[in-house]
Amino acid sequence: MTQYRYVKKIFTGAALLATLVSNSVDAEEPRVDSSLPRLIKNGDRHALEVGGRPFLMLGAQVQNSSNYISVLPKVWPTIRALHANTVEVPVAWEQVEPKEGEFDFSFVDALLSQARANGVKVVLLWFGTWKNAAPTYAPEWVKIDTRRFPRMTKQDGTAEQSFSPHGRETLAADKRAFVRLMEHLRTTDRQHTVVMIQPENEVGSLGTPRDFSSTAQRLFDGPVPLKLTQALRKPAGTWKDVFGEAADQFFNAWYIASYVDEIAAAGKSVLNLPMYCNAALTDPFEPSKAGGGAIGGPNWNVIDIWKTAARHIDLGGADIYNRPQQDVAGILDLYLRPEK
Repeated sequence: MTQYRYVKKIFTGAALLATLVSNSVDAEEPRVDSSLPRLIKNGDRHALEVGGRPFLMLGAQVQNSSNYISVLPKVWPTIRALHANTVEVPVAWEQVEPKEGEFDFSFVDALLSQARANGVKVVLLWFGTWKNAAPTYAPEWVKIDTRRFPRMTKQDGTAEQSFSPHGRETLAADKRAFVRLMEHLRTTDRQHTVVMIQPENEVGSLGTPRDFSSTAQRLFDGPVPLKLTQALRKPAGTWKDVFGEAADQFFNAWYIASYVDEIAAAGKSVLNLPMYCNAALTDPFEPSKAGGGAIGGPNWNVIDIWKTAARHIDLGGADIYNRPQQDVAGILDLYLRPEK
């Protein structure tokens, strides 16, 4: 039973709820490249297509500590025992760019080689600016330079651990590393072993509802972007005017979703794989607690904001750790929505 230490949780294709589908292609459209994994849309139904055929993802996620070459051989016996066809594995920014401008994809190469040998597809999780709303997996050279790569500022003026979504240098550095990863996959993964990618993980903030830095505050006191008010059919105004008590969360969601979208768009311009984001959840039975979890992530009450800001994200997934059946059903009901 010790082999199960290396696998975190089981997931199926149904667990990646298609709540943010905005870039899938209609089934009737001509196929540009049937070998490239993609999401297809037929009426109100969506499916993942791999190798030109529908693919039912039956997978398992490894522990975060398993993304090392020495641990990989211990993963595959568990994957076989579960009869899984897909494994979800993190790749950390600090892992591939330990020094600025110096890249190392040896783990990615080992992972894909061993996955092919075991007949398994791969979903990569990019642990970059955010992992569980924290900067844990960013490189040391990013973590220590808080001037160049600013953290969020709490309302009392103290620093919060999460990187600010308003840090343009942080975004630029993360995007460069992610693009290099996608370029490496384009060159070395011609078999399309990787079928989907998660850019960032459980994005948002835990210790503050948003960034209260001077840069963020100027934006918060200014008008809500026209693109968003038009999409939500809201009148023009400041964030507080338009969204009232929810303004902090909605503001954070807009700028984090925009940040993630810029990374996803850059990656897709290199290799157009399906991309999804996951949400650290709130209580499905307490609407007043909708700002809980990782604030700013694709929680159920800000899906329309994410759909507007993150047009290059194809799927939104509810990261369900709840065990009671009524909790799971309640969460799924919140994400069950007709998509255009």
